[in-house]
Amino acid sequence: MRVRLPFQSILVRRQSQMLRTAIVTGVLLLLPALGFVAARPRLAPLALVVALVPLVAFAMLRESRLGFAAMLLATVFVRFRLPTGTASEIVISLIACGGMLVVWIVRMLVEEKRLFLQPTPANFPLLAFMATVFISLLWSRAYQDVFVHNIGSPFVSVASAVVMALLPAAFLMTVNLLRDVHWLRGLAWLYLSAGAVSLLVTLVLDLGVGPTQTIRRIVFQNGLLWINTHGLYATWYVALALAFVLFDRRLHWAMKAALLAYIAGWIYVGFFRRMAWLSGWVPIFVVIGVLTFLRFKWLALVLIVVMVIGAGGYYWRTEFQLESERSGITRLAAYEVNWRVTGKHLLLGTGPAGYASYYMSYFPTEGMASHSNYIDVAAQTGIVGTVFFIWFFVTQMWGSYTIRRALKGRGDFAEGLAAAVLAGTTGCVVAMALGDWLLPFAYTQGIVGFDSAVVNWFFMGTVWALQFSLQSSSPDRFETL
Repeated sequence: MRVRLPFQSILVRRQSQMLRTAIVTGVLLLLPALGFVAARPRLAPLALVVALVPLVAFAMLRESRLGFAAMLLATVFVRFRLPTGTASEIVISLIACGGMLVVWIVRMLVEEKRLFLQPTPANFPLLAFMATVFISLLWSRAYQDVFVHNIGSPFVSVASAVVMALLPAAFLMTVNLLRDVHWLRGLAWLYLSAGAVSLLVTLVLDLGVGPTQTIRRIVFQNGLLWINTHGLYATWYVALALAFVLFDRRLHWAMKAALLAYIAGWIYVGFFRRMAWLSGWVPIFVVIGVLTFLRFKWLALVLIVVMVIGAGGYYWRTEFQLESERSGITRLAAYEVNWRVTGKHLLLGTGPAGYASYYMSYFPTEGMASHSNYIDVAAQTGIVGTVFFIWFFVTQMWGSYTIRRALKGRGDFAEGLAAAVLAGTTGCVVAMALGDWLLPFAYTQGIVGFDSAVVNWFFMGTVWALQFSLQSSSPDRFETL
């Protein structure tokens, strides 16, 4: 017998009244903010953002999946951030993700009368990792070295914990809310379209074509629009585009030609224009190698040789020496310094953003950011968190491979998306050794790193959403993973 909790009965009876009250209250609270922003010329463009908030919120209440579109577009284009009183600021994509999470949980309690997750092998390690993040936050405070002086405000550690938990929550929401191939297709092409705009603006600004000063002023100085090419955006642009070219036989040849030009553009930007930044092109080449291997194994071998000898040789001749002095040697030194702290806090680490306080207390002139998710996870959550973190990625890789194998030969969007996620996840696994691209560290990217990080978690979740959306029509092709 299912027992309904008292607060659930109240929510059911008063759902309509609560929705009207929330809308009216939200409008009343936003009107002063709209007036404040509109009265200041420098902030005037933000008035549009403030005015759209109630409309977006209402749309998300009516159709929660619209939140994914808002979140993806915000990560690429919106630079407006909420101040926190510290060096870190809250980005709009984080607010969208948090709002979606609240709406999702409330709807489960009101409509389904329970908290429920679609069964995937990724659930347990991911939920365990999220729990470990908060346990390590409390543990690190309780067992902190007596000589350590905390830097910054307590908000930094709490905000870091929230970000480290909210990013996996974005993965879970993707799996559970996007059980519709049409939505997955629409969001994938929406992201590719955003990438096309991003690529065009980047090429215009980099190559000096056209009225660059006007474009630069519009894009970078008005406080509203920001073309974000940091993080692993280009990795997923290339993963989706190349996967659709190779596996979606329903695409017109002209669209495939356009996608190949699109891929070439991102390779040019990542490798030739930003060669010193390894995270900008190494994951892209990994994605290209994986996708080509899935489609043409012989061609993959040729491409690997070309990329290793050609691209690797060119990088060695032009950037390797400078990069090794600037980054390679310092990375090894950073790992050694980090081990001085992590080696004494092996079980649950020093907590979110915690090892920075140890650096500044014990060796302030030697401490450096690790620029590695693997090192950061071990330092912040210890062996326990690291085990669950790696467990999740092993499960994600194997699940992506299995789902892609089940879809092999379909020659449609579904096969292309599954291949793209497998390749993109592989790129993420490599990229995490080069930077904090999946879980942004508080004292390097800060909270604003949520923008580029959430894209990875979203697209990794789409492969499981794809499985559940197709399972009802082809149950024989999807065994329980």
